Amino acid sequence: MHPIITLLHVRLSYTLHHVEINAKGVILMAFDQYRLKTCIDFTPWKGEKNYISVYKGSGCSSSVGNQLVGKQQLSIGRNCDRLGTVEHEFLHALGFWHEQSRADRDDYVNIMWDRIKTGKEHNFKKHNDTVSSALGVPYDYGSVMHYSKTSFNIGSEPTIVTKIPHFKDVIGQMMGFSSSDLTKLNRLYNCSKSSHLVTLCIEP
Repeated sequence: MHPIITLLHVRLSYTLHHVEINAKGVILMAFDQYRLKTCIDFTPWKGEKNYISVYKGSGCSSSVGNQLVGKQQLSIGRNCDRLGTVEHEFLHALGFWHEQSRADRDDYVNIMWDRIKTGKEHNFKKHNDTVSSALGVPYDYGSVMHYSKTSFNIGSEPTIVTKIPHFKDVIGQMMGFSSSDLTKLNRLYNCSKSSHLVTLCIEP
């Protein structure tokens, strides 16, 4: 049998600055998930012009998409050391907005504006399809990019109410990528295989 080795991937460079040891471990786990399930490969910076600088900031945050500014900062701060949270922030860097910012979100959730903390309203802004394309994937309550029902709330009342009550405790999961997250990411980057070497054995 003759092996065929295929290597197709998108490589993104990164650096880690003053990141806590546990957070570093989770970041590396997240990179492994990207490699296993997509064609995205995060590799240590070796002088490339554009790269992601991961640092310990005051929270969890990232710019959306490649800003082409050289060093693009991504914060993994306190309480950000969960696999889903890290995957979430790197999805921002890869061009993804929040799920509840989709153009069709009003068909699936109600945003309770009067319950949102002052100054945090921008996190619930809705984007049209030219800014945030759904890539032909249905709305996903289970997306790792979806806020929880109490995100940025005043008191204990929810800021996001699902129109299907069954999903009220599904939104905001931070366990990791949903299948829809992976479908969208692979469509956006035209991934046909993971970034790992794939060996295919073919009978002569």
